[in-house]
Amino acid sequence: MNPTLIHRYTIPLQQAIEQLVGKEATDGESFLVDINGDDLIIDIHGPANVTFCIGDYEYTVDGRGGQEASNEAAKVNEASPEAGTTPAEPPRKGGPLAQRAAISCGEKGFWIFIGKKFGVTIGSADEAAAWLKAQCGVKSRVDLDYDEAKADNFRGIDKSYRLWLEGYD
Repeated sequence: MNPTLIHRYTIPLQQAIEQLVGKEATDGESFLVDINGDDLIIDIHGPANVTFCIGDYEYTVDGRGGQEASNEAAKVNEASPEAGTTPAEPPRKGGPLAQRAAISCGEKGFWIFIGKKFGVTIGSADEAAAWLKAQCGVKSRVDLDYDEAKADNFRGIDKSYRLWLEGYD
């Protein structure tokens, strides 16, 4: 059985790269996108000046391949944590699994799949998201990228969905 095309998405390259690697990584002047096996490779070309910190050192990449290190990074965090306190964890962000889950929840084909496979009627992306979160035991799809057992639950559902799209029940 040949699969039936249910959806086709056209996403502007800038927007796609922002979603995949983050907005701060799209400040280059050009992009080179390639597929190597199962890997999507995105090269972002400068001259974008980027500054980042590793430990107590601040690095600036000037877009021409040059890199400088300076010990001034300690001044970036003017307020040092008090003794006995731990720095707050950065907010968790959704990674590839959360993104794939969100895309699937927006596809009407996924809603139909849920109905046929699990007997649940889904009428919107929000309902699909609520169902998927309940099935995987997460409060947010972001959790899929941080909890391996719950990620495995999602991978099983996603694998069944992808096979279903190809005509396998």
